[in-house]
Amino acid sequence: RRNPSAPSYVVAFRGTMRRDATTVGDMRLNLRILLNAHHSCGRFSHAREKVREFLNSAAIPNGGLVWMAGHSLGASIALDVGRDMMARRELNIPTFLFNPPHVSLASAINDELPMAKMAKIVVTSSSYFFKHGLGTILMKRHKEDMGEQFRQLSPWIPNLYVHRRDFICKGFIDYFEQREQMHKLLPGVAASGTTLSYRDMCLFLFGMHKERPHLLPSAMLWENQSSVGNPHELRQWWLPQGPELVLSRKAYKWPA
Repeated sequence: RRNPSAPSYVVAFRGTMRRDATTVGDMRLNLRILLNAHHSCGRFSHAREKVREFLNSAAIPNGGLVWMAGHSLGASIALDVGRDMMARRELNIPTFLFNPPHVSLASAINDELPMAKMAKIVVTSSSYFFKHGLGTILMKRHKEDMGEQFRQLSPWIPNLYVHRRDFICKGFIDYFEQREQMHKLLPGVAASGTTLSYRDMCLFLFGMHKERPHLLPSAMLWENQSSVGNPHELRQWWLPQGPELVLSRKAYKWPA
């Protein structure tokens, strides 16, 4: 019997394929994700266009009967499409992202090193204060624009499935944890540090406006804390909870 909460359609995006004809193209896209320059790539643009066409042709009200999902590279595509649907059409599509890539300096710090946690706090808080100062003194209009974009996207809460041992996606754990801690201490600084990025600020200074593919105000973060198995494999999320799937979750909502 079909579960009443099940979707009518699932749009799924594949991850990187190894030993396949698409490997070179996939690795090129992974490099662009690393450089935060993937939004304008053909595969991302094509995905946004095709999902729009599908929603229009299927006459689906508010996108409510459609889910999206992706793993690794595919999670980046699903994240980009979901964000686009929310920003342009206010369609809050349920989205499930498995091991989505996240790039940040803090996540590059090895958690097993002495004082790693303190180093991450120093790196993140220093960046927050610096961006807050720049946004307040030099880029007030840009700061207000980014804050508005965050408020517009905040109702969309994608599900992120991450593993702390997976260096590809663990940056999302640091991102939300550090943001929450900073918001408790200094909400204004936290807002500036979250909504602003150095790349966008540089583009703004040169009079250039680009899409902001890094924006993610809210999320339901599912973390596998298991110490066994490959932390980046998709198969880990198929397993029942046990030694290979020690699951916890936490909701992060952008303040209204």
